[in-house]
Amino acid sequence: MTSKNLNNPSGISLQGVDDKSAFPNTRDEPLLDSEKGQDSSPAKTLMGKIIYMGLCFLLLNTASHCQNLLSQIYEQLGYNSLGTTVLLLQSLCYAIGILTVPGVIKNWEYKRGINIGVLGYIVVLVAGAMTTACGVNKELAWCQQSLYIYGSNLIFALVHGVTSPMLWLSGIRYICSCASREQKGQATGLFIALFSGFMILGGIVSKVTITRFGSFGYYLISAGLACISLVMFMVAPHVKKAKEEDAEEKPIEKTKKILKLIIGPRMRVLLPYMLYLGFLNAMVAAFQYKLIKNTDSTMSPEELNKISANVSLWQGIISTSSSVVAGKLADILKRKTSLSLFNVLHVIAVVLAFLSYFEKNLVLVYVTAILWGVGIFGANTVLATVMAKDFKGSIESFAIPQIVIPTTTTFGYGLCYLPQVVIVLIILACFAGLSVICTSLYKAKEEDE
Repeated sequence: MTSKNLNNPSGISLQGVDDKSAFPNTRDEPLLDSEKGQDSSPAKTLMGKIIYMGLCFLLLNTASHCQNLLSQIYEQLGYNSLGTTVLLLQSLCYAIGILTVPGVIKNWEYKRGINIGVLGYIVVLVAGAMTTACGVNKELAWCQQSLYIYGSNLIFALVHGVTSPMLWLSGIRYICSCASREQKGQATGLFIALFSGFMILGGIVSKVTITRFGSFGYYLISAGLACISLVMFMVAPHVKKAKEEDAEEKPIEKTKKILKLIIGPRMRVLLPYMLYLGFLNAMVAAFQYKLIKNTDSTMSPEELNKISANVSLWQGIISTSSSVVAGKLADILKRKTSLSLFNVLHVIAVVLAFLSYFEKNLVLVYVTAILWGVGIFGANTVLATVMAKDFKGSIESFAIPQIVIPTTTTFGYGLCYLPQVVIVLIILACFAGLSVICTSLYKAKEEDE
């Protein structure tokens, strides 16, 4: 996706993908009248289905946006590194699930995979609401022993991590199966435009609810929004599975293709670029607040949460816009040039992160956070364009970022346990430097022809 959602760690965009091989299950003909009649929802048309599903994902990811503040809120409640551990476990399970889930859901109806995936989001938000409730009333039964809080959060994080790939893989297939080949670009573009708004809407919700209702109210409202989205998903229009889907290759064959592509000369120089994006995901969710907190040692938890929500809002507004610009740049400029531009942006962000830490300057933290958001959104859009144009939009090419980025995000969450902020920033700088060096060796497809 053009957006970077921490619950879809890879954040890969489908924008610009127009090669049929990218989605072999996409039907070439419109739905039959008999198929349209199966829908119980009023959204019968192609655009109606895409808009409806886009709004469903918008609402769900607006709800899950509170995960961006999870680490700092749990730390404030005295649960130490529980928030970071939850994020790490979610990311790790997602990385594993993206390999194993396709074989599980290949015979499922799309909506079945989507609905199960949404349940994973709901349970982790319920765990968050139960945990933050302890900050309001420590007399609650589950607040009496930390074991209940730690156990429920970790178990629900595991459930979320396992089911999240079901949601995204089924959702992507649903969208692509709605449209004919000629309408696929229009369909995915419309879906992305609707879905990516969660960064802005999520920022607004977090800013308003934390200010008025505190962290417990924030999680309670987020859980409620997720439940509403589940109902919306359940009554979504039915989309018949494409016939080709049941004839997919065996997982072992797909794995061999992916490994062969990874070690290829063109893909392997992009791996550090993906690694950096994965690391950056973790910085936004579990490290960014430390830079904010560093600017004022007397900052109260309430002030930290308000400022973090405000930073997240501006990050969302500018980052969402950046994905559109990045898509245009990727079409106008050479792919190598586009990749290099975002590498320069990443280096500038690293320098500003160091300056903001040593100068204890909140304005620099705002700028750093915005550049990190732009880096995630825009760089993922450029990466998706590269996959579409230089790798013919193959499933294997899109699968590689889906595996590499969440894996590095997991590693990044692990580094967030370190109390030394400078060490984390140095490692981030190393990732950025490696990305710059390797990407400079990239050759676009037309350069080899």
